[in-house]
Amino acid sequence: MHTSQYKHPPVKQLFATRSSTMRCFQRGQVAPVVLFGVLVASAVLAMMFNTGQKITERSQVANAADAAAYSGAVWTARHLNFMAYTNRAMIANHAAVGHFIPYVGQYVDVVQAIASQVRGATEQAAKVAVPAIDGWNATFRAAQVEAQASLALDNLNDLMRRTARAYDPAIAVNDAGELSAMPVELRDLIESQLIGQLASVPTFVQRYTPGNDRGSISELIAASLRANNDMQRWISGERGWREDLLAAQVRKQGSTTVTQTDSRADWRASDQLQYRTIGLFGWNRWRRIGTRPSTASATQFDANYSGVPAYYNIAGEPGQRSLNIAAIATKRQSRVATADILGRGAGNGPLAVAAMARVEFRRPANASFAALNRDTAEYANLFNPFWDVRLVPVSSGIDL
Repeated sequence: MHTSQYKHPPVKQLFATRSSTMRCFQRGQVAPVVLFGVLVASAVLAMMFNTGQKITERSQVANAADAAAYSGAVWTARHLNFMAYTNRAMIANHAAVGHFIPYVGQYVDVVQAIASQVRGATEQAAKVAVPAIDGWNATFRAAQVEAQASLALDNLNDLMRRTARAYDPAIAVNDAGELSAMPVELRDLIESQLIGQLASVPTFVQRYTPGNDRGSISELIAASLRANNDMQRWISGERGWREDLLAAQVRKQGSTTVTQTDSRADWRASDQLQYRTIGLFGWNRWRRIGTRPSTASATQFDANYSGVPAYYNIAGEPGQRSLNIAAIATKRQSRVATADILGRGAGNGPLAVAAMARVEFRRPANASFAALNRDTAEYANLFNPFWDVRLVPVSSGIDL
């Protein structure tokens, strides 16, 4: 029998060859899957990194916005309290002249019969004291004008910008260039808010004079004199006192009037010292000390005495008034360290956070200040330095 030279491979060898081929094919299929998985994982990690970076940066921008708004409000409140302190000081100085003038008139006439040198020294003291007090008030008035001008300039925004830069030099506050990259609707709303703020801060206070303040300054001077019973007896209306000695009595009677116009003021005092002695049948009649009543006036010692011809107070009608200070902190997304994913970098719009602080008049509730009547509310004013600050929620209209 003829045997063919062609020999089939053994079955075992055939299966081994096919198994090896299939393993090579399977290895080729796994590689793209692994590569795709690596790409997806890298993209997820990059997105997580970018998200974390933006959350961190936004938190820092939010802190900067809060600090900027609060600092701006504190700066504004300090200006208002400064005006309140200077108003109180001017009224107190003006009232001090009113207390000083009766003493001058009294002692000038009394010592006239004793020593002309003492009389001259008393007059010289008044000629120095009255102009000095009036000059002090003029300095306060100039300081108030400067404080109001400071509110009118861009100092508020400048302070808030410097506060935000302390967190990150790349953070801007109320910056028109940065806000221009925001959506039109939101940008217009924010710009309207900031323009209104720029106008409302300096116009929150107004300069008043005795001619247009409806008698407020005169009422405050009278209230200052009523603050102490002894002061009231000495300075306002018919005043007098009496000292009882062993065999004699001394008394003083008189009155002081005050005038205040837009350009000048004056205190006029007229006083009479009297005495009487006790006799066999009781007290003798009162006798005048000196030849005439003691008279004196502020303008006698300072022809240009002006008192309180002008001061600053809250503008408009009395009421519960407050002032909102907004800070829009922004940072360009290009300044945020993020990863580039498939050619997609940072967005065009800036990271933006809005914060708001409120400047409001709040009377302290403690024993250091006299309590008001139960149904009485103290309107916001610039005579008591009770201006305080607190952060408040941002209105939904400018919520970023």
